[in-house]
Amino acid sequence: MPAEELETSWLAISLILLMILFAWGIISLFMRYQIKKNQLIQKNALLQSQYQQELLKTQLEIQEQTFKNISQEIHDNIGQALSFVKLNINTINVYQPEDTKEKLLESKKLITKTIQDLRDLSKTLNTDFIGDIGLVAAIEQQLFFLQKTGLYQTRFLVDGEASKQPMQTQIVLFRIVQELLNNTVKHAEATEVAVEIRFLPQKMSILVSDNGKGFHVAETTNGNNTPGLGFRNMQNRMAMVRGFITINSEPGKGTLALIELHK
Repeated sequence: MPAEELETSWLAISLILLMILFAWGIISLFMRYQIKKNQLIQKNALLQSQYQQELLKTQLEIQEQTFKNISQEIHDNIGQALSFVKLNINTINVYQPEDTKEKLLESKKLITKTIQDLRDLSKTLNTDFIGDIGLVAAIEQQLFFLQKTGLYQTRFLVDGEASKQPMQTQIVLFRIVQELLNNTVKHAEATEVAVEIRFLPQKMSILVSDNGKGFHVAETTNGNNTPGLGFRNMQNRMAMVRGFITINSEPGKGTLALIELHK
């Protein structure tokens, strides 16, 4: 075979090999892309599933705590009011008209108040009440329950114009505030509780504080003696809604929790 033909043959073979290698490279890149894409889809599906599971768990916890609040409210306030009504009726003396009239009027006021209290409680039986009344009103209601026990002085402040948050975000924020208040009741031995909600152009913040006995914050980060949900769990839930929480406390100096959510 002439040298020129041999050189042309080798050049053709080289070009074919290069084209095969190039095609294989493209196929390999495409396969890697598809594998990565499938992995991301699976990861996203898993994260979405975990998000929905965590959200459902949060809703169930809200419902459980709400039922506890309602039970306490019925026992401490509604039950007491009805007991007073029963006492008034049992001590009525028909031969003392003025006294009878006064007791009946007092009983009427107590029954009217009890009916209103029951109506207010009925609104919280459905966990959708957060969406119905809004996050701010739902948190204020939690403080109202604390105040009515007579054990705490509460303070509630809202600064700025309330911004509408997605329902999932409201549920998570409400549950964390609810748990912080619950931890105060269980562990803090406090007499004063305050919640401040601030709506700023670029973020919203919720500050929950008490004048209780405080604790070592390090214990909430290493998993030892963690009250309630635990600091890590609160952090994870805030991460779900692209926010974060910090807790500052020292023994004898109360506790301050700051929840921040950037827009």
